[in-house]
Amino acid sequence: MTQNFRRVDDHSLRCGRRAAAMAGLAAMATLTLWSPYFALAWGTDNQAMAGEILDMLAIRPGATVAEIGAGNGAMAVRIAKKLGPGGRVFATEIDPALVEQIRERARKADLNNVTVVKATSTGSGLPSDCCDAAYMIGVYHHITDPAPTDVSIFRALKPGARLLINDFPPTIWLALFKVKGVPANRGGHGVPDDIVINEMTAAGFRETKETRPWHPGFLIRDTYCLVFSKPEDSKTAPQK
Repeated sequence: MTQNFRRVDDHSLRCGRRAAAMAGLAAMATLTLWSPYFALAWGTDNQAMAGEILDMLAIRPGATVAEIGAGNGAMAVRIAKKLGPGGRVFATEIDPALVEQIRERARKADLNNVTVVKATSTGSGLPSDCCDAAYMIGVYHHITDPAPTDVSIFRALKPGARLLINDFPPTIWLALFKVKGVPANRGGHGVPDDIVINEMTAAGFRETKETRPWHPGFLIRDTYCLVFSKPEDSKTAPQK
């Protein structure tokens, strides 16, 4: 009789452990598939982050700032509000649907200082020497042709301007979700910070600061924020 109870208890314990393990895997998969806020590291509609971006870029109201890969425009709108009516945000995006979302978000916010720019896979779409600063949030690892894109950003910034890049190295949580068309040296979904530094340096930038982690997410904890500057004596991007 006792042995039978033990068998039942052991069986129940094993079943319970399997159920718990399956529930844990299901929860992690759901988080990975469900929301960029949890899985891709952080939300871009973040008031604290907006303030830190401007501080790290040494930007004050009235400046002109570009967001490279603005997504749905949430952060661009926050930055535009902080810059005030005398400032301007160039919000660049490749996806036509997102371009329209940014325009609609700016319209609903009653902002006249957001200019939406249609980017391409090889360029930001920004005019030369138009910006006092620029930033990218979780975007760089999606760039399929970084060399010409980086040069186009370099040309868009005024001499002495800063560029902030926030991203994360490849992670097991996103191993199944490949980013199509990106260089093989990324090593997975994400991009190592040393690769970003090397590529931006090749475009003419100088690294000035790295913060790690910076606004880590629920699953992706190893995030970084790189700040670069365009040399004061720069006129054009270096020739390749």
